[in-house]
Amino acid sequence: MRITSSAWLLLAFAACDRPHALLICHNSNCAEPADPERDDTLAAMSESLALEVEGKPAIDGIEVDLFWRASDDTCIFAHDLATAGNDTAAQAADAIAFHITTAPQLTFGGGDFQMFVELKDYVDAAETMLHTPDQRMKHAACAWDFYTTVEQAAAARGVHIDFFFGSFGPEMLKEVIAQTPASVDADHAPRYESYYGVPKPLDPETRPLSDYTGIPITLVELHSQWINDNEHEALLAQNIEIAFFMFSATVEHFGAIEQYEPSMVNTSEATLMRRWLEH
Repeated sequence: MRITSSAWLLLAFAACDRPHALLICHNSNCAEPADPERDDTLAAMSESLALEVEGKPAIDGIEVDLFWRASDDTCIFAHDLATAGNDTAAQAADAIAFHITTAPQLTFGGGDFQMFVELKDYVDAAETMLHTPDQRMKHAACAWDFYTTVEQAAAARGVHIDFFFGSFGPEMLKEVIAQTPASVDADHAPRYESYYGVPKPLDPETRPLSDYTGIPITLVELHSQWINDNEHEALLAQNIEIAFFMFSATVEHFGAIEQYEPSMVNTSEATLMRRWLEH
């Protein structure tokens, strides 16, 4: 765990009135010590879903990443294709569904479980090839298969799931919307999100919200150390909910959460963040 001595001071002495943010498990891998090499693996997912603080689930939801791998036309559960194993999207959906139907309690606060599915835009290990139209259609179909498995589990238990589809590629989300099954009713319809990560040219993936025109974006995830006050205010003015994502928690991340009060925090350090939020 990479945390500065200043951050420990903040943990110990900051005010007790923490923002009431929901806590999301980043990349299905939030058991500590944080190890990015285990991102989006079934083993890390199992450990993360089992985390507890004060006898309750440490998290309120989880994020999974799904790729369409062009080399073998397979929808996989992975954080990148260069190091991906053979965990499939269907296996990840089954693992989430099993948790939903069997866990004694699904969230720390007792509210709805938050299910995030990020649809990756590249289809090759070098991250130079975007989807062909046919690959995009297949990836969107895989996304809906994931949704169906999770929603059926929620229905079996009699609980509601807040489900989100997100992507750095608006074209991907438009294809998902185009394939919306007729059976999806308004009470169970997924929401759509985009990301403001590290800005260009440092990260070529981040795209302006204007590229998502026509997509009902209701949530934007911001990297808490690249937040811009003007962007923050513009999102609030559009009634768009704000979440933060981060990798290793530092005093700067804690300060940003207290300053901006995001509705959700997507982190790789769930136990640390939960204890801080509840301090």
